[in-house]
Amino acid sequence: MRLLAATLLAVSLLVGTSACATDTKSSAYDKPGFTTKVVDGRLWVFRSDSKELQNFEKGVEPSQLVTRIAAGPGGMTLKSPDAKILDEYLAK
Repeated sequence: MRLLAATLLAVSLLVGTSACATDTKSSAYDKPGFTTKVVDGRLWVFRSDSKELQNFEKGVEPSQLVTRIAAGPGGMTLKSPDAKILDEYLAK
């Protein structure tokens, strides 16, 4: 019985950990000229052709970061390397 309980605990921890993993696939929130990534429930917004996007896809977060809490679709927090990017994304 202890082995079963330990196994169930280990599996639940693994499932919980993978749910918080970064999803770097394109998201349903992309707009023309913008690529978005949903990470830990937050929406990262990049210009589609930007170096920041390329670096982010390699696992490097931008050195400069702008955050707008609850400003995105469904009340998601928006994150981007530049405020102008967020302004233009929200205007589309």
